[in-house]
Amino acid sequence: MSEQSDMGSGGHANRIVVLTGAAGGIGRAVASCLARSGVKVIGIDMKDADVCVDLGTAEGRREATRHVLASSPIIDAVISCAGISLPDDGARTVSVNYFGATHLLEGLRCGLERSKAPRAVMICSIATLFPPDEEIVRACLADDEVAARKASSADGQSAYASGKNALARWVRRTSMRPDWGGVGILVNGVSPGTIKTAMAQDILSDPQAKAELMKAVPLVLEDYAQPEEIAPLIAFLASADNRFMVGQVMFADGGSDVLLRGDNVI
Repeated sequence: MSEQSDMGSGGHANRIVVLTGAAGGIGRAVASCLARSGVKVIGIDMKDADVCVDLGTAEGRREATRHVLASSPIIDAVISCAGISLPDDGARTVSVNYFGATHLLEGLRCGLERSKAPRAVMICSIATLFPPDEEIVRACLADDEVAARKASSADGQSAYASGKNALARWVRRTSMRPDWGGVGILVNGVSPGTIKTAMAQDILSDPQAKAELMKAVPLVLEDYAQPEEIAPLIAFLASADNRFMVGQVMFADGGSDVLLRGDNVI
């Protein structure tokens, strides 16, 4: 498969990118970043998007796949930003964050194969560094949504961290497969730290909760990032300019990973 990059457009010239979670938070910031580069974005979200579906359900994923491939048989990149954190609904959290991301991407692989420079970017989390529930992780990686939902139902916070841990491992496993990396589809991930989005608003607006968060997820920098500050990294990974990054999960977290793991690179 040949790869051609228009450096003058940051590797985004005439590209079509499918973006989940496009209506808010990181997804909306990425959509704006891509639009400024002339990218055609097909946005997917629950509302206020080109395709309005619930990626927490199998039917929503099938409908999104059908709609996208009908409108654009060739897809240059898929960016999965859709994500939720529901302390009282771990089952839905893992369905959206893990299965919504992986099943949709797998459904759109045929469109990516038709691109000259296909890319996929999965949004993971700094929470991948927290101890996961191995039962949830095993069920996710075995593609057993029923078992994953059952194991996740009692603890939404564990479901979030465990689902994101499984997603990062899925990126590593999938990127090297013959039907992904082997045909030139470069799969990578980004693990943001705490970002100033609606999802984090309640914690960041509560001084005590924010102090507890700072202990769990410390920063080298002075403040947390706005979504617009990590969007260019995600956009680069989805571009044709990204020629050799495969299977990486990059931390965009203000130094949290370094403070938590030190010089441990494994």
